[in-house]
Amino acid sequence: MTRHLSRRKPQRNGGFSWGRVLLSDTTVTYRLFRRDHSGHCHFWPLEFDAATPRRLIANELRRARHKLRDKVDEIDLAAMGVTA
Repeated sequence: MTRHLSRRKPQRNGGFSWGRVLLSDTTVTYRLFRRDHSGHCHFWPLEFDAATPRRLIANELRRARHKLRDKVDEIDLAAMGVTA
């Protein structure tokens, strides 16, 4: 099994974190996490076939990470009373 298809637990850092889970021999799920100002965890799942090229996975993960960041930043700005 190659490294990009093996299980990875999320790290416990302050902001962004991610994990990787094999649901079957053919499906890999990436889970992206980010906490807002109040400590609530926001989650963004992505599923890929095991035969998906690593470059495509990396591009999709990058896009999803930016979407998750924007979503959490909107929540934080709304809590501060700042309009974007």
